[in-house]
Amino acid sequence: ILSPPTAYPFMCYVCQEEESNKDCWTISMCEKEDKYCVTIRKKVETKPNKPKYVISKMCSPTCPGGNQQQNQTYQRISCCEKPLCNVNGVSSKQSSYGVMSLGALAGISYIFACRL
Repeated sequence: ILSPPTAYPFMCYVCQEEESNKDCWTISMCEKEDKYCVTIRKKVETKPNKPKYVISKMCSPTCPGGNQQQNQTYQRISCCEKPLCNVNGVSSKQSSYGVMSLGALAGISYIFACRL
């Protein structure tokens, strides 16, 4: 009797309030209920003509989506539903296949390293 194939673990890039996408390369295996990779780009400083933004990425069971503004804070939120799809952040919903392949390879390497 063949057992059903196990589901591929859902993974996203995760970080908290990094100044750049290039500082957000940590891969996390999401919880079973997580279906989305979420990226939030938040405006944190409002100097005239020189706004400052921070980027946060995470796994989530829901997609908060859209743009939100509270007080003087503005944040742009994007969601995607494929493993490691939040590699490029908010500015791009679609990632290049080359970068996605690199991310998938890193994720698979991580899984094998954890099992050894």
